[in-house]
Amino acid sequence: MNSQHKYCYLDFDLDDTRNKLGQAAAFCHATNQRYGFSSPDLRQLGGSELKRIHDYLENDHEWKGKSIALLPVKSNRIVLLLKWDVAPLACENFLALCCNDEKQIGQSGKPLTYRNSTVHRVIPKFVVQGGDFVFGNGSGGESIFNGKKFKDERPGLLLKHDRRGILSMGNSGKNSNSSQFFITFDKAPQCDGKHVVFGEVVSGWDVLDALESTGMPNTETPQVSIRITDCGAWTPLQTPGAGYWYDQPDEESYSGISPVFMVRPRVAVLAPNDHVADKFKVALEPVCTVVTFTAIDIINAWLQSYAIDLLVVAPACETEAHQITLPSDWEITREQVILVSKPMDALQNIRFNSWLVSRNWPLDGAI
Repeated sequence: MNSQHKYCYLDFDLDDTRNKLGQAAAFCHATNQRYGFSSPDLRQLGGSELKRIHDYLENDHEWKGKSIALLPVKSNRIVLLLKWDVAPLACENFLALCCNDEKQIGQSGKPLTYRNSTVHRVIPKFVVQGGDFVFGNGSGGESIFNGKKFKDERPGLLLKHDRRGILSMGNSGKNSNSSQFFITFDKAPQCDGKHVVFGEVVSGWDVLDALESTGMPNTETPQVSIRITDCGAWTPLQTPGAGYWYDQPDEESYSGISPVFMVRPRVAVLAPNDHVADKFKVALEPVCTVVTFTAIDIINAWLQSYAIDLLVVAPACETEAHQITLPSDWEITREQVILVSKPMDALQNIRFNSWLVSRNWPLDGAI
């Protein structure tokens, strides 16, 4: 794999939400005329219509008993930075397993990819672990190197599991790396020197929170099913950084659906105080992933690491915004990234004046 791919993404589906949302979309599409919905597209229904769907379904002889999920649903994408300089073998292996499709079969006879594999281990305040696409229970795994286990890389062993969001190789002992990986929920010094650190979380902290919430006392097995529904290389400004999968009914498709990734812009808000910041959160959530700041100290670092897509600035902070520096390789103007706006106008400003407009991505809540 090309080491120029510094980033990758994993989409985690918790409790079969993607399938349940797809069932709701199919129900709305199939019964639109029967129940007089304002649209056959679930995404266009108003709140009062969404509230009635469960009742309609439970009393429909064709659909009764099927599990559904209604909008809004949580974002499911985590973006990761790969540390090629300290662990090139681990990075090459991980990126390939993210990018491979299910046509590439490994020595085990299983598809050599993380796609559709499960997360088998969640321990709150410690780690979430997956990557065993052979058995799905933590006892298996396979590398891209002819299925063989590969050696520990010393520079990666020297890095510390010193914070939340560290990406590290799972193993069964020295030099036994295959495909299993884990992401830390907290400091994990017990893993230092035993597991190769090869990356870290860039964005998707809310998804990491959701993963941690599935942990249970006295067991490492998550309380709901967790599946990696999609994965791949991630390119700033070219690949969405947050959102969820929506399986749109499509009668012309062989599978009957057309998967659509509904994009949630990753927005940082610079506000003069917490009260104004809260107003922005109310205006932008849940169709955007929002973090708020009352000072610019961290915003530059977040932009430089591609952890956010846009900065929304309250008018009272417009002068401070001049201190913001965009990444040098962003071929877009400041005006497309830094949007000065009041809370009530912020969402419209994002949808019509930001660089996202040129991508033609389906934005959550704008269908």
